[in-house]
Amino acid sequence: MRNITSLLQVSEDYVPDVIHAFNEWGFDVLDPKWSRGRPRTIGDQVLRERVCLITRTSPADWGIAAFSTWSPAKLAEHLVKRNVVPTLSRETLRRILCEGKFSWQTTTTWKASTDPHS
Repeated sequence: MRNITSLLQVSEDYVPDVIHAFNEWGFDVLDPKWSRGRPRTIGDQVLRERVCLITRTSPADWGIAAFSTWSPAKLAEHLVKRNVVPTLSRETLRRILCEGKFSWQTTTTWKASTDPHS
């Protein structure tokens, strides 16, 4: 048994537990049952739709005059500040908005020429 514990780098108590479990349950015991990562913090579909609905509004609709369009960081900050969600990473926001068929567009500014002959 020491060869097994040193090979697998586990404690000596672990090996008999696995052997007993294997005898009782078979190969299902050896399946690690990997999860797909951390559980969603924003799992409710209604909440996700609310995030998309707020995204469709303008910052001016919320009394914000400092900027005219949402950026991912500003939108996430706004949603947390308004208690829509407890926390929200930009990656989670990106995924929610991709599911809602949103895409971020960079804002372009245009400057008119002051030249009267152009």
